[in-house]
Amino acid sequence: MKVKLLLAIMAAALGFASACPAQSQDLASQIVGVWKYVSVNNKEVATGKMTYPLGEKPIGYIVYTKGGRVIFTVVGDKRPQPAGSGATDAERVSLFNTLSAGSGTYKIEGNTGMVTYDSSWHQLWTGTTQKRTYAISGNKLTITSAPTKLADGKEIIFEVVLERVE
Repeated sequence: MKVKLLLAIMAAALGFASACPAQSQDLASQIVGVWKYVSVNNKEVATGKMTYPLGEKPIGYIVYTKGGRVIFTVVGDKRPQPAGSGATDAERVSLFNTLSAGSGTYKIEGNTGMVTYDSSWHQLWTGTTQKRTYAISGNKLTITSAPTKLADGKEIIFEVVLERVE
């Protein structure tokens, strides 16, 4: 189930739209650069309950290029350390459950941004296009999803907060 939560969360990390329609053209230039993960949270629509599937301080970056490419990787803040020099199958599963990565192309149309994945850590996104809403304020980028149903049937809204690095 953790993998399913991470799927929903990370899908948010690569979609785009502006908080204000007049800024949509500007968003295309504002988004270019390197962004560091600050937080990732899920809010259950029915209860308002907040969860942090990657912990309080996820570790990773998203890079957006002028040419319309995007690549990201993020891991949880409390990842288990393998016992030996190589990870066992069980340790690899645990590590996989706190990882997300992908790449693709992005474009902005009006207030909506879309990412079309050409690779993804779990193959479920590869070949798909996803839309998200973005708001930039100073050096912070906040990505908020539309309500999304998880595999367990719960409806959530996820939010990713990033901070500009370059």
